[in-house]
Parts: sequence; structure tokens; C-alpha cells
Amino acid sequence: MAQISFEELYRGEGAGEKYGILGEVMKGFLKNGCPLVYDERTWLDMLLAKHTLIAAEKMKNEGDTVSGLTDDVSPSSYVRWDENENS
Repeated sequence: MAQISFEELYRGEGAGEKYGILGEVMKGFLKNGCPLVYDERTWLDMLLAKHTLIAAEKMKNEGDTVSGLTDDVSPSSYVRWDENENS
């Protein structure tokens, strides 16, 4: 059972080495490319979501947790939002 930071989880460093989300995303993208129905950015975002969910399931099964995620900070604090950006 380990506590892993978001950075370690995505980079695959330290305690997050066994998950390495970004490494898995890049392996999948370089091995299989991008389907013609998606642009590259959309496909990378979809792969990122896929491998994040896979890592979350593995973490649940192994009893690992993400450190630094607390209830005292609103989830919206982690996302920069510009309401005019999508207008």
C-alpha cells in the first residue's frame, strides 16, 4: 500500500513507477497511431482518460492511494477554466 503523488502517477516515477500513465499513453499512440475519425489531440485525450481509469482500477486492487487530494480544496481548483474559451 503506497501513497503516490499525481506527478509520480502520471510520469511513472518513484512509487508511481508501476502505473506510468503518460508512458502507456505514448506507447499506445506510437504503436497504433491515431484513427482517421479523430484529430491527434482528441485521440491523446481519450488515451489519457483510458489509461487513467486503468491505473485507478489497478490502484484500487493494490490498495494504493493518491496523496495530495483532499476535501479541503474544491476540485475546480485543479482546473483552469476560461468561460469565453469555448464561445
